[in-house]
Amino acid sequence: MNVIIPVEDLEKDKSTLAKGFHNTNYACIYNTLNGNYEWLSTSKISTSEDNLSLALKRKGIYTIITSHMPYLALRLFKESGLSVYKSKGKNLEENIDLFLKNELDTFSPQIQFKASSCSSSCSSCDTSCN
Repeated sequence: MNVIIPVEDLEKDKSTLAKGFHNTNYACIYNTLNGNYEWLSTSKISTSEDNLSLALKRKGIYTIITSHMPYLALRLFKESGLSVYKSKGKNLEENIDLFLKNELDTFSPQIQFKASSCSSSCSSCDTSCN
């Protein structure tokens, strides 16, 4: 199985998670069967007229790990049969390890709404916001 994770770039910060796919043009694909990593530009995953969920599935990607996911994208991915997990921290290898140990939470609308309310204004943030 392949897992896709948004990363900062393809060079210096390729092991640093980006704040969601909407904030980066780069991703890492991790193959859970052989432990291989592949870093690529997200433009190589699908064309603009292509359905992203179908493009991911064609590449054998059924799992996404990310820190942020817009509600409509989350809904589309879940309806398409993709699993979306909430990352912990920004380290790529640590998040893959947590995923393999089944220690990441499934990204739910409740998590998404909590994250969006945390980022809406500084006064709404507290130590529980990530």
